[in-house]
Amino acid sequence: MRHISSDVVVVGAGPAGSLAARTAAERGVNVLLLEEHPEVGLPVFCAEGLNIKGIEDAGLEAKPPIVSQVIHKARIYAPDKNYVELTSSKWEGYTLNRDAFDRALAEKAVTAGAELRTGTRVTDVVRDGDAIVGVRALDEDGSLEVRSRVVIGADGQASTVRIRSGFCRWFPDVIPCAQYRLGGLELEDPEVNECHLGREVAPGGYAWVFPKSREVANVGIGVRKYNEGPPIDYLRRFVESDPRFKDAEVLLVNGGLCPVSGMIDRIVDNGVMLIGDAAGQLIPMTGAGIHLAVMAGKMAGEVAAEAVKGGDVSSVFLQGYADRFDGIWGKSIRESKRMVEMLDKFEDGDLNTLAKIISSEDILNLANGTNVGLTLAKLVARAPRGIMRLVQAYLR
Repeated sequence: MRHISSDVVVVGAGPAGSLAARTAAERGVNVLLLEEHPEVGLPVFCAEGLNIKGIEDAGLEAKPPIVSQVIHKARIYAPDKNYVELTSSKWEGYTLNRDAFDRALAEKAVTAGAELRTGTRVTDVVRDGDAIVGVRALDEDGSLEVRSRVVIGADGQASTVRIRSGFCRWFPDVIPCAQYRLGGLELEDPEVNECHLGREVAPGGYAWVFPKSREVANVGIGVRKYNEGPPIDYLRRFVESDPRFKDAEVLLVNGGLCPVSGMIDRIVDNGVMLIGDAAGQLIPMTGAGIHLAVMAGKMAGEVAAEAVKGGDVSSVFLQGYADRFDGIWGKSIRESKRMVEMLDKFEDGDLNTLAKIISSEDILNLANGTNVGLTLAKLVARAPRGIMRLVQAYLR
């Protein structure tokens, strides 16, 4: 087995990992960024939606090849096909090219001084007493042991770093997803994202249509709790039911698991930190995680560099990252999780009724876990008794 060392080793070169590596390197510590795949950004497992703030916080510009399509509004479809249109002066959205987005972030990390090694799969962590002091990995030359002061696990929902470091093995609630990239389309308005609700369409989740251009769109689905089959079966039915997709060409099939149970209770320990999907840092209601990953990576990179320079990589010091992240995103994640639990109680008829009384601002607040109490109180004031009962169950 070969042995090398670095101040900080980051596992996973997605948005969270690349931002952590870049941020730590910019602060003058040695950083090694490990990516299991041969090329950063591939394969793509993402619906590829992100707002302008997320792109800017990542330090990139919203222009090709990073972005594929500007999105100016969204439509949320109830089971009866009536919809609420979301427009806001507060945000501008884009459909990304995730492969280009991820590569650009990794390149910035390398420019900042981080060393990137692709085709390197982490298989375990290295322990010294009650501390994590490195990782073991496999690459094309065989076994490798990397000793480090801080390990940052940015290796996704099935995180080896999380599991082998003694954090939780799995999430209490996940949503399996399937997605087609469809080509040969003639979309009437490619600047509109669509989300479709209903137990027949996507039980416990939703279906989406995210245009990448007038001719190409990501069309996917996530299902949970009430599904009677795998998500790909629901996706096929959804696509077959929409005349816009009748003659579409399937350019790509992908999918994965999205944790929707909220951030795990503990995301740091002696010498180790978790960020992004590995920590459950997503908005449960929507599954959105890119912006959170970017911010978590920046915060973790800053704290990791401070820990190395100050000679204190204890869980007490590293907790500063967890506290900072929770202070900004924690409440939104927790409130959004409660919204998921509330919507689990809604039948399709309840969703149809809700669509008639809810506003664009209400949906944005509930989906993102912001101003939830006030928003629900307003809905109760104007809601029929059935909706009132369900919403009041949340308020209690």
